[in-house]
Amino acid sequence: MSRLSAFCLIICAAGFGFVGCNTTSETLEYEVPTSALVKSFSLSADTKVLDNLDKVFFSIDLVTGNIFNADSMPYGTKTDKLVPVITTGGASAVELVVPRPGQSDTTYNYLENSTDSIDFSSGPVKLKIQSLNESVTKVYTIKVNVHNVKSDSLSWGDIAYMELPTSLPYVEAQHTLKFKGKAYCLTSEGNNYCLASSDNPAAKIWEYKKVTFGQNMKVSTFRASNDAMYILDIDGNMYKSADLGESWTQTGQKYEYLIGGYGDIMLGTVKDGDKWKIAGTDGSSTDAPAEFPVTGTSVPLEYTFPMSSTRQLTVVGGVKASGELTGCAWGFDGSNWACLSSAPLPDALEGVTLVPYYVFAENEYWVATKESIFVAIGGKNDTGECNTTTYISYDYGMSWRKGSDLMQLPKYVPGLYDAQTLVFTSELGSRASEAITSWECPYIYMFGGEFSNGLISNTVWRGVINRLSFKPLQ
Repeated sequence: MSRLSAFCLIICAAGFGFVGCNTTSETLEYEVPTSALVKSFSLSADTKVLDNLDKVFFSIDLVTGNIFNADSMPYGTKTDKLVPVITTGGASAVELVVPRPGQSDTTYNYLENSTDSIDFSSGPVKLKIQSLNESVTKVYTIKVNVHNVKSDSLSWGDIAYMELPTSLPYVEAQHTLKFKGKAYCLTSEGNNYCLASSDNPAAKIWEYKKVTFGQNMKVSTFRASNDAMYILDIDGNMYKSADLGESWTQTGQKYEYLIGGYGDIMLGTVKDGDKWKIAGTDGSSTDAPAEFPVTGTSVPLEYTFPMSSTRQLTVVGGVKASGELTGCAWGFDGSNWACLSSAPLPDALEGVTLVPYYVFAENEYWVATKESIFVAIGGKNDTGECNTTTYISYDYGMSWRKGSDLMQLPKYVPGLYDAQTLVFTSELGSRASEAITSWECPYIYMFGGEFSNGLISNTVWRGVINRLSFKPLQ
């Protein structure tokens, strides 16, 4: 090492200079004195602004000099009068430089008055800290993040996402399901049938095929098990397709109603004289309980129950053998059916749309935790009126309650029954090798449905909890 280089290193270590005295083109960096470092940053408590404001966590990046709350504060939080709490290593000067659009910046001396309220609403605030020996000044950038939208709102966009995917000029009936990772939308006009498929509804790219059944079909009974698609004709005869809807054959079985698939078995209801039975394509048959919904249930959800090693199938709502509507959820574990609901839907409904989704619970530190829920949308009551209230269950259908205002459908989304919801993830952002710039976001796609007058809704709506579309914390 040259004498000049050695001399430069000594100067840097003493804190009197920076960079640069090297016989090569490389730059030598010095270590910022600890007295010029920010040890902690927070905001003073102020319930007029936000409960637990003092517990909002701020990250301090000593390399880039950025101070920020990665988990943004709720939509609408006021940031124009916040009192920062700053801890340093014993700096000789601490100043906050606040931007004033159209005016000169305002500088606050934090050491002289640490209770001054600071306006963070006009953009990042500069924090200047001078070391104890006054040889180094470190400049930080403070950004107080607030969500631009209500983060926990179930947002459906301002208009319908798209029209129902079909090659038919007019849609008289439709039903959409998810099978082997793809969405399949069956539509009909008279005796003409179209089956549209897509593995990415977000792209709005669908493949269309003409389907020939040879009979008039009840499109509303279009269902799928793990290995095949099923549908009933108007006389209750079951048809099956094991080749993604290319060809259909009769199974020789008749049903009044198809509930849905459990594994490779298709389940439905059969009326035997005055008795109703629940039957499966595996040959199983059992008497339907008196309170069981024999028609008009939601499309079932199949999932693994945390307290059970077997798969569970759940439906909600429907019409009992007596003709009365129910608001209960029923579950099937592969052997037995049981009523799950100790607290049913507040309204007895048929044609409810059931979807598995998420909400977020925030603790006192404003850290959000994702929770799985069931969401019940739409359906119609015993007067034929469409329900517009969204209900949620945190316990797999055992108890139901009205969702928060943020979970309710906006007024421009009409009340519908017999709509179908599918959840598909979309990649947001762009790919990168290191920092998170892309992530998967689960969107709800709600297909069709009927209005209270029986007319088909020819639209697809797309919804998402806003928070799920935000870039993940890193």
